[in-house]
Amino acid sequence: MPTDIEHGEDLAKLVALHQKRLGDALVTLEDRIADLMATAPLKDGELFDLEWAIAARTEIRRLVEEEYLTAVDGIIREYPSVAASASTMLATYGAFTEVDPKIITQLQNLTFQGFEDIGNEYIDVISKEVYQNTLTGRAFAESVKTIKEVAGGNMARYATQQMHDSLMQFDASINVAIGKEAGATKWKYVGRLIETSRPFCREHEGEVMTTERIEELWAGDWAGKASGDPFIVRGGYNCKHRFRPVFNEE
Repeated sequence: MPTDIEHGEDLAKLVALHQKRLGDALVTLEDRIADLMATAPLKDGELFDLEWAIAARTEIRRLVEEEYLTAVDGIIREYPSVAASASTMLATYGAFTEVDPKIITQLQNLTFQGFEDIGNEYIDVISKEVYQNTLTGRAFAESVKTIKEVAGGNMARYATQQMHDSLMQFDASINVAIGKEAGATKWKYVGRLIETSRPFCREHEGEVMTTERIEELWAGDWAGKASGDPFIVRGGYNCKHRFRPVFNEE
């Protein structure tokens, strides 16, 4: 199996591990928010204390930081090993320099900020739900049910998807940074095809393209295209491909 494909398989396994760790943290967070709700003052089984509801936002933020952001931070701290793996993989195809550690740190910080944004949205949505349920005097049991649905619903799914895309974009950034530093002008589109792979990835799998060709392809519009640098966003959300620098036709 080509080294770049092996690297992709290793990334897929790492993504699954990261998503599992994040998923476990989100389940714990959901349970701790439910425990927080259990401390809410009730009147005839209904929420009523707006002062408690306002103060609950601070507690929700603390829980998000302790469970969600702590898990994310631990995962992102492992990213340098991905950079090292990418460097080792590229070394089998030519003489490439190591990526600057400062670039790795900057990419880690940017990745964490993205998850921080999700966490802040999570805090806003849950806090608003708690306040509105208290304002309307909603039954405690129904309120807890709704809040758990919010906690484990779209936001949890989005964070899990983000975990995949963040790692793949980090790896893509390392590949491109090393390739451009070495003066690469041609890139091979390599990765994993799955059942849901987009037509773009199926069409260009294994193709060697010039930088100009890549920019030309991204000037158009196609299903699943994501905005941003084509070398980083590649085939769009959940894409399992990368542009690997090449100096000789393969």
